Amino acid sequence: MTSPSDLVTLAAVKAWLNLPATSADDAALGMLVSQISRNIISYINRASILPKPFTEIRDGTGKTAMMLRNYPVIGMVSLTVDGVAIAASPAPSSGSVAANGYILEATDPEPPGNSQSVFLLGSCFNRGTQNVVHTYNAGYQVSAEPTVAALTVTAQQPYGAWGSDLGVKNASTGAALTKVTGVPTTGQYALSTTVVGGYIFATADIGVNMLISYGYIPFDLAQAALEWIGERYAYRSRIGIASKSLGGQETTSFAISKMPAFIAAILQQYTRVATF
Repeated sequence: MTSPSDLVTLAAVKAWLNLPATSADDAALGMLVSQISRNIISYINRASILPKPFTEIRDGTGKTAMMLRNYPVIGMVSLTVDGVAIAASPAPSSGSVAANGYILEATDPEPPGNSQSVFLLGSCFNRGTQNVVHTYNAGYQVSAEPTVAALTVTAQQPYGAWGSDLGVKNASTGAALTKVTGVPTTGQYALSTTVVGGYIFATADIGVNMLISYGYIPFDLAQAALEWIGERYAYRSRIGIASKSLGGQETTSFAISKMPAFIAAILQQYTRVATF
């Protein structure tokens, strides 16, 4: 990815279009990648696809539930109402009643996920102006994927292509490994420059159980980007042409809509509905 908002790589686009590894159109394709990616993120009304922190300052409604604006939520960091911190409600033991605090609604672990609400037990979101502050992390993330350290390990990427690194931990001790740019030593790791989603470990750590976390781009969002980029790339050779007659025997019509209908259908399931 050349931009944080890019949904596909230039290499993926060229593979989809069956273009050679080096092409005179690389610059134009790179611009299309960023342009189409931004268009898609804008269309689905998202601030980001990859995990990032969010702070929402909201008006209290007097109700006990409030839907967050971004999803899927990875975890709450803090919640305050009228300047008073609200703690998470601990998981109740069997047969007991949940304690006062907030509860984050669960989300579907597979994309596209769903909007999530925060519920308060024992209190409410007091009516007020800008008196509720939610701080949380949201985006498409694989958390604590188990792996065994080797010189190079590739993330499994079950739901979409690797997009960002979110850290590595030793599965036995829970200790976080340190990310480096050079050759890692014990307790360190590096990212491969040749393998997307590749993690490089120290020789001394080979065989150690690790947990890796990373952000990803859902497969169908990436495919929508590839299809749309392909459409716009082909359009360069027929700008403004709606149809073409071939020797008077056959007429070919071209789709010239702003967004192909089949791409809009894919994006619809990811579109965030405004809740404010």
